[in-house]
Amino acid sequence: MRLFFSGGREPIPVKEGEFSVERAGLRITFNTQLKNGSVMISANLHNIGNETVKLGSMDLLYITEVYPPVYMNSWQSWLPFKAYARQPNPQPLLDFVQMTGTTPYHLTPIPEVLSAGVFPSDYFVCSRSVLAGFIDSQVSHPYLIWNEAREMLEARVELFGIPLNPGKSVSLESLVVLTGEDPSSMLEKYAAMIKNHKKPILKHREGVGWCSWYNYFEEIDFGELKKNVRIISHLARSGDIPFDLIQLDDGYQADIGDWTVTNSKFPSLDEVSSLIRGHGLKPGIWVAPFSASETSSTFLRHKDWLVKDSRGRPKRAYRNWGKDIFSLDTTNPEVRNSLRKTMTRIRDAGFEYVKIDFLFAGAIPGKRHETAVTPVEAYIKGLEIIKESLGSGVFIVGCGAPLLPSVGFVDAMRIGADTAPSWNSDVPDNGIPSFKNSIRNALTRSFMHEKLWLNDPDTIILRGRDAELSRQEKRMFAMVCGILDNLLLESDDMELVGREDLLILKQALSLRGRYARTFLSGDNDFFIVGAKGSKKPSMIALINLADHERQVSLPQSVFDWLEESPRIQTQKVEPHSIRIYPFEKDT
Repeated sequence: MRLFFSGGREPIPVKEGEFSVERAGLRITFNTQLKNGSVMISANLHNIGNETVKLGSMDLLYITEVYPPVYMNSWQSWLPFKAYARQPNPQPLLDFVQMTGTTPYHLTPIPEVLSAGVFPSDYFVCSRSVLAGFIDSQVSHPYLIWNEAREMLEARVELFGIPLNPGKSVSLESLVVLTGEDPSSMLEKYAAMIKNHKKPILKHREGVGWCSWYNYFEEIDFGELKKNVRIISHLARSGDIPFDLIQLDDGYQADIGDWTVTNSKFPSLDEVSSLIRGHGLKPGIWVAPFSASETSSTFLRHKDWLVKDSRGRPKRAYRNWGKDIFSLDTTNPEVRNSLRKTMTRIRDAGFEYVKIDFLFAGAIPGKRHETAVTPVEAYIKGLEIIKESLGSGVFIVGCGAPLLPSVGFVDAMRIGADTAPSWNSDVPDNGIPSFKNSIRNALTRSFMHEKLWLNDPDTIILRGRDAELSRQEKRMFAMVCGILDNLLLESDDMELVGREDLLILKQALSLRGRYARTFLSGDNDFFIVGAKGSKKPSMIALINLADHERQVSLPQSVFDWLEESPRIQTQKVEPHSIRIYPFEKDT
């Protein structure tokens, strides 16, 4: 691997210390530090001219000798982190946008890159022997481009046209390059460096939650909520399952953007919270705080609160619920005040767990009240208000969120696509609900858990009716959640969940309390997980997401990491299933 600075007529080899290059009225000063096998590079932009410069897309660094498979990351949490043997083609993403009539912003904040035929990897990239990743995203949107033909990575930042006045400077986010390790250990080291830089306060969560979404979707009503609260409360009191949370999802609100007013199916937020709390459970709720639908009172009364397009009209963020959805401008003082009131109202109603969804809407490019603020900075302003208003006593779960800017603002993060009551392996891999893709992302992004936040792989589905899942598939999802020690939530009409179904949940609970590593091999359908803990026996899990039986030989590196002697070698695993091998605990 070799590193070169961009900016001169020819690429300039990276050396330790400070180096400057001038281009387009800017002086770019790089500072390189070599430490413990890593290269850390920071950059500062200084306007040396007499005119204001609008900062856009900038290339910073080239990394050569990068070979497939390459793990590429997507900017928001629904989207994939997976291996590519060939440079991916962005055209299917563009075709999806055109076919569905939505916008590209749930896919990327830089759609012009996709339109140019380039598939970016947002924030970081990892091959078998090289990881390149930015440590933060506070001002720019940082990304990398893999050029398969030239065996090269290009590190870039997008600054969205913000002005830099003469004599002024702006510091860019630092980039780290790691080499000489396998992907799994490099990703863990990278996440630890982000944790050391951002210093998120990590909370712990042991109980099991229930979510209304994957059984009822928008059809949930207060009667069905009450029924499930009673059943779950009984299970919790009996000691059968440690249920402690009820999270009401989409379907209670008057409209998308009108969160504190309920629809005709529900009483007030206070009564909903009181029902749950009265049964000894924690109340939880879902909101999409940066979104407003075209029919909402927020949109109809306050079009001046919205992010605008180049003509000054409200800019569509995405399309969902059969409606156009717009983005609130979090640099607008009135929006900030409204957001603060909404979050405070939810907290004061007694909700202790708040899932904030479709967060990418707060980071779309467009015209804002504050013209010198990037979409990333605007997004962070919104998160600051949410976290401050809800307070430390509320557990915040991010979803559909730009990953790197969210570190430190959420207690847990959904790290994959929505799950589904069917396998859904043939849907486009672009955040569309998929049981299979949800599991895959839980495995590939497992390195983020307890470093950036607690990972939320999405809910377990157990019911025997109204779900096109085999018992083997349901068991696999639950066991993956358990062995990775992730959040555990369940989403069923509890009248349809039998004693045998609950045994799956009990088995998943028995696997928790270990530190897990997913050993990445470039295969998106088969995974090896090692899990160890000081007080529990180590385990190996083999997960087969493929539609056919797989046979695998376990590498020595798995046993070395577990500090166990090899006891299993070649194993066969049935399709859509998991096999778990515990080690004996020394006495």
